[in-house]
Amino acid sequence: MRQAKHSRHCFLRQSGWLLPLFFLTSTLLAMQMGESGPGSFPDLPNVRGTVKSVHGSDATIQTEAGQMYTIHTSDNTHIYKDRKPLKMSEIQVGDMLMGAGSLDEKSHLLRAVFVGDIDAATVAKMRAELGKTWIAGKVLKIDEARITVDRIDHKTQVMEADETTSFRKDGQSITLLDVHVGDPIRGKGEVKNGVFVPTELTVIDPGRRRGPNASPLDHP
Repeated sequence: MRQAKHSRHCFLRQSGWLLPLFFLTSTLLAMQMGESGPGSFPDLPNVRGTVKSVHGSDATIQTEAGQMYTIHTSDNTHIYKDRKPLKMSEIQVGDMLMGAGSLDEKSHLLRAVFVGDIDAATVAKMRAELGKTWIAGKVLKIDEARITVDRIDHKTQVMEADETTSFRKDGQSITLLDVHVGDPIRGKGEVKNGVFVPTELTVIDPGRRRGPNASPLDHP
């Protein structure tokens, strides 16, 4: 019970900065929910994808890999959008969903404890702002303060940290020296003189990923 309350608290606390349609669902949810993102479900497998249909307490989603999953909810499922409780009947076809709970991989069924919803318009907006107001991907190269990233859309982008950039991992403050090639990252910031400058850069701990869709960045 204590763990469930703690997980719910983490879920609600995540709804801080609005932070991926397929590639972006978990990163968008992470940005929408806050620093921890899907990592707030360390013991809960999760699935995510675009909503294909909603029938009563069930939603059918399609993942980036093209697999169909059913997210089943109950009276004990916490469903949220923009920090606010949401009803299943309010979820629309085309929305992005991430569900966390008990996963039956053989039947592609997730019995959800938590469900997060992002509307299609928000996903489209965030896709358009990738590399402009936020970034997510895997570190390819670090040259002093310049970090080359293989973005989640598989485009390469160079960003440059400055004195305003804060670095975090697992909720703790770190430094640029703690960022390494191969690390999955996400961050928010802005373009200055043609270069993306992150104000906040979070390193994702691969050890906190679980489930077929648990990678926050859709990278291998």
